[in-house]
Amino acid sequence: MQVIRGDDYQSWIYANQDDLVVVDPWLTKRQVFPKINWLLSRESTRKAYLLENELIQKVTHIIVTAHFSDHLDIDSLKLFKADIPIYTTEEASKVLIKAGFSKVKIVKTNNVYDLNSLKLKIYKAGKPYNTTTFAYSLSDMHSKIFHEPHIFNNKLKIDNVDACIITVDMVKVFGLVQVSMGLDQAKIAQSELNAKYLIATGIAPKRTRGMIGYLLTIKEYYQDIDFMPVSCNQVGDSLSL
Repeated sequence: MQVIRGDDYQSWIYANQDDLVVVDPWLTKRQVFPKINWLLSRESTRKAYLLENELIQKVTHIIVTAHFSDHLDIDSLKLFKADIPIYTTEEASKVLIKAGFSKVKIVKTNNVYDLNSLKLKIYKAGKPYNTTTFAYSLSDMHSKIFHEPHIFNNKLKIDNVDACIITVDMVKVFGLVQVSMGLDQAKIAQSELNAKYLIATGIAPKRTRGMIGYLLTIKEYYQDIDFMPVSCNQVGDSLSL
């Protein structure tokens, strides 16, 4: 299995045999909060990997981890065929079905789903996202990757993880409610998962613009993890497992 950074924020691509799975795709130049652009926006600094390599039509499955606009970018998703299988939350499914997607699967915690050559297993996310999003592992016969887009749930017991994709830039709302982990927390999560490789997701949160940005306290560490076996900081960086 090959893991590829899909954009300069938090999109991921997995390639295995004839399967190409994309997670939370962002393919537009500017990502905005629907209908209220001044509330939240982010500009891409690099062309998305799928666009750069003309791979849109090669994607076989999509995973959308949350209904939030930075995970479910409807303008990006509309670039895919309407009958592509999408695995997502109940709230996100409503948006996707309304947009015309016909193969939307609402995932359940601890369930396993076959994505042809890959197996998708769903895990409960850490607070405060435990009711609105999910973590997951994706595995083949030889390797397993774990991805938590926000806060790691330290009650999870997961074996044989080769690499973990987790947040390393600490973000708090009003300086109180933590919504993204710092580097020290990420290292603890990596240790609990016994993962050889740590890959940072949700990087560079200071690039977020809009009213919401004024409510956030941010400490960025993603540029400080080069001592790890792999970081995949740049669009197109990859890891073969």
